Amino acid sequence: MKKPIISGSGIRGIFGESLTVQDACSFAAAFGELVGPGRVVVGRDTRKSGPAVEAAVCAGLLGVGCTPLLLGIVPTPTVQLEAMRDGVCGGIAVTSSHNPGEWNALKLIGSDGVFLRMTAREKLSALLRSERKWVDYRGCSSTETLDGSVKRHVDLVAALPLVRRTGRELKAVLDVTGGTAAILAPAMMDALNVKWEMIFPSMTPDGDFPRVAEPNTESLSVLADEVVKRGADIGFGFDPDGDRLALVDENGRLIGEEYTVALAFEHVLAHNPGSAVVNLSTSSLSVDAAERHGCSVYRSPVGEVNVVEEMEKRGASIGGEGNGGVIHRDCHLGRDSAVGMAYAVSFLRENPATTISSWADSFPQYITMKKKVEFSGDFSALAVLLAEQIGQPDDIRDGLWWRRQSGWVHIRPSGTEPVVRFIAENTWQVVLDSDYALFRKVLACVE
Repeated sequence: MKKPIISGSGIRGIFGESLTVQDACSFAAAFGELVGPGRVVVGRDTRKSGPAVEAAVCAGLLGVGCTPLLLGIVPTPTVQLEAMRDGVCGGIAVTSSHNPGEWNALKLIGSDGVFLRMTAREKLSALLRSERKWVDYRGCSSTETLDGSVKRHVDLVAALPLVRRTGRELKAVLDVTGGTAAILAPAMMDALNVKWEMIFPSMTPDGDFPRVAEPNTESLSVLADEVVKRGADIGFGFDPDGDRLALVDENGRLIGEEYTVALAFEHVLAHNPGSAVVNLSTSSLSVDAAERHGCSVYRSPVGEVNVVEEMEKRGASIGGEGNGGVIHRDCHLGRDSAVGMAYAVSFLRENPATTISSWADSFPQYITMKKKVEFSGDFSALAVLLAEQIGQPDDIRDGLWWRRQSGWVHIRPSGTEPVVRFIAENTWQVVLDSDYALFRKVLACVE
């Protein structure tokens, strides 16, 4: 990679290679011009390159007349909440989310606490192609700091109407992979009166994460062992910037990130029935959970902002993505692991005879296949061949999506990596294997 990847949520790349401090400075300056002079909150995760990128972001913002308001090391949803404060015109989270430690990125947030919407992204793209309008010395501001943002975040979630802070005694193990959840998760557990123990509290001295950063069933084996060893009721696994959450049951079973949104739907829709939204790559588990309460689920293209906009369109209060990101309008319109934790705990307290394992076993046994294949070619050419070989897709808003009798298939270009993602779900492994083999056959024709 020689150039950074630019997507709806911002810019990312390998620090010092495809993402330089100059890139970060220029991108932040363009964002500053987009939101106009004023305060812009800036938070970062624990990556070793974080201070350098943060400094470049501040330089870019200062250069166009903005005032960076530094939050320090905080989760991305905390930055989103702080971006909604009075007198703040936007936010930048310096984080590359689930990517390895050598990566970094800027996530751009509007004053509504949502990642940039289409109109704003189009304006930003135009600004990136133009010359910067730098201020002179009279127009240059200075950085400020803002303390207490994580506490405000925790207090907000703990006070949500559907959160249960008392009742059944519970214990959790927290796998924070050296990321920002090391600050958020213990504070959230304390606020909910849940006993907790933490593993992987910090990054390695070399700047790597202590496990694969993405919280999924392949990366949480140590968490699974520790849940059993420590006699916990649940295990929570996080990504480095704290917006995603995966679950481990009390038996040490890695039920994974797909169940996180389904559990939130189960809890919220039991009290407040209504429509819900997930993206095209999210498991049917969430659909099943909603249908238990007579509720409909709509699908959106992948990406937090796309889920949010579909929620607004459908009047939905709850939504999320199958990567473990829960979005509840009562808190804010962004993926938030604190909300996911709070509703998991609250569900268990409202159902004292239920365990995470018994709840998970009440669903159909879906088999999920998630593959990513390096691909930097023209996806449109690949899409034509896929449609010829597999059939016309049922949805083309985000790559290609096919409905199957017992599941679905989604093939799309990644917005964060130079890969094509194959995500499929079915109750039959043979169907998944057949669809994936056909995908690889078609891909070989265009490589």
